[in-house]
Amino acid sequence: MLETNSFQRDFGLMLQGGIVAEDRDLRRAVAVHRNTSRKASLDALDANFPVLSALVGEGAFAACAWAYIDVCPPVDPRLCLYGKQFPTFVANWQPFRHVSYLAAVARLEWLVVEALFAADADPLAPAALAAELDPAMPLTLHPATRIDTFGCPAASYWRAHQPDSDLDLATVRWEPEIALVSRPGLSIEVQAIDAATHAFLTAPTIGEAAVAAHELGGDVAAVFSALLLAGAFARPSQQV
Repeated sequence: MLETNSFQRDFGLMLQGGIVAEDRDLRRAVAVHRNTSRKASLDALDANFPVLSALVGEGAFAACAWAYIDVCPPVDPRLCLYGKQFPTFVANWQPFRHVSYLAAVARLEWLVVEALFAADADPLAPAALAAELDPAMPLTLHPATRIDTFGCPAASYWRAHQPDSDLDLATVRWEPEIALVSRPGLSIEVQAIDAATHAFLTAPTIGEAAVAAHELGGDVAAVFSALLLAGAFARPSQQV
C-alpha cells in the first residue's frame, strides 16, 4: 500500500511539473497525461461557470482558466466539484480586475454548483403546516439552499443566460441584488429576492420570520408561499 501511495504521489508531482522523469519515454507519457488532465480541468471549469464563459468569450475564459489550473490544480477526483477558489481568482486576475461583476457572477455560479450537489432532504411542504401553524416552529434551510448578497445584478445576469429565459439583459437594472439559490425537485432555481424575503429566510422560527418580513413591508403570506415553492426550507424532522 505504501508503494502505491508513493507512486500516486510522485505521479501527481510529475503531472504538475514538480518532478521530472529521467526516462525520455516516461516524460512523453507523462506529458500526454498532463495535457489530458489539464484539458479535463478546463472542461470542468467551463461546465461549472458557463455564464462567465459566455460573458467574456471562449478565448478569454480559457486564458483565465489555464492560469487558474496552473496555480490551483484539482485535488479531488470529482471534477464536477472543481473550481471553489475560481471566483476569488477571477476577482484578482489582472485582465478581469476592472470588470468587477465577473467575479460576482462566478461566485453565484459556484453557489449553483454547491446547490446542485448538496445533500438531499425532504422540503418543508404546505401540507405539513395545514393542521396547525406553530410560531415557535424552527425554520431550517434545505441543504441545497444558498443565499448571498451582490453589489451587482448577478442573479439577473445568470437568469438571462439560461436557455429558457425570457429576460433581456438590456432591461436589467444595474443595482445590488440578494440572490436565492434553491433546488426544488431536481432543478436549480436562482432568483433575486427583496429584503423582506431575506429577513424571513434568515429568521430562526416561523413567528420571528413573519415579524421580520412584516417590519420590512413584506406580504408575509406571499413571501412564505414563494419560499415553500422554491424548496428553500427542509422539513423539521430532517434538519441537518
